Amino acid sequence: MTARIGSGGEDAMRVLIANAPRAYREVISVALKALRPQFEVLTVEPEDLDEEISRLALYGVVCSRLTASVESCAAAWIELYPDHSSWTVVDLRGQRTRHPEMYLDGLLSFIDRAGLLYET
Repeated sequence: MTARIGSGGEDAMRVLIANAPRAYREVISVALKALRPQFEVLTVEPEDLDEEISRLALYGVVCSRLTASVESCAAAWIELYPDHSSWTVVDLRGQRTRHPEMYLDGLLSFIDRAGLLYET
């Protein structure tokens, strides 16, 4: 089941949050709603990611396991701590970078950059 958070509006960039553990996913969703209300934030269980990404018109994804659907359907994505590692992979329209760690300010920066790309 998809949970919608944020007041984004019809033309708002949609961001799907599908990382584990659940507590992190919920905190990220609430933080994005409070700090970036212009975006529509949706949350799903990680195992529902592929189904939801094919069903929804999304632009950004935050996940803990990268899938072929994420790579092909999302223009911007973050893979948080893949395989329980201490690093994160960020991709903005095919420009992929690896970061040794990701804090809230880095996540917000990514969302802001994705938002700018979404508007162009």
